[in-house]
Amino acid sequence: MKIVRWIVMAPLAILALMLGSLLGGIALSVFGSQTAVDGGGAFFGCFSLVFIAGLVAPAKRSNVTLILAGLVTLLALVSLAASAAGLEEFADRPPLSKILIPVNHILGGLYAAFLLLPIVTPGTTLEQLWKEINALGLVVILLGIVISLGGLVARVFAGIWVGVAIGLGVIALGVTTWLFPFAYIYLRMKSLRLP
Repeated sequence: MKIVRWIVMAPLAILALMLGSLLGGIALSVFGSQTAVDGGGAFFGCFSLVFIAGLVAPAKRSNVTLILAGLVTLLALVSLAASAAGLEEFADRPPLSKILIPVNHILGGLYAAFLLLPIVTPGTTLEQLWKEINALGLVVILLGIVISLGGLVARVFAGIWVGVAIGLGVIALGVTTWLFPFAYIYLRMKSLRLP
């Protein structure tokens, strides 16, 4: 049975990538911009790929998840470098998409890696899940700071603010992720109070 799960893992993960990308793009098409569609597809596609591969893997789930998240990050960085170099395949993209799509790939892999492992680990408590979500929030904040600093460098040399704006958005996402467990606890406590 383990061999069958290892064999089925790759096609299922690729199918999840395609479906996640499609559904993420459709969900964000309500914003009416092609950049939102591409960004949503990038995030949800990579999230689905890493999550499903880690979920289906019969053994060493953490290794599979971390390797795939690292691979997604590496490919996103290559895509970002190719966009910055001005290769033909990336030349027709707007400046926002050149940065936003690789960042969404990285974020999709990060969210899947941090959320899958506590969910599939037997005996994980809600407190451990909250700790993982807090750690995820901090990692996303750090990623946003790095993107913002890179955006400042791009502003000085190229005169564009897109990197700074995306970095600040990633920082806001990280803060929201970090605050989520605290908001959940606050709302639970508020609902438990007697009138």
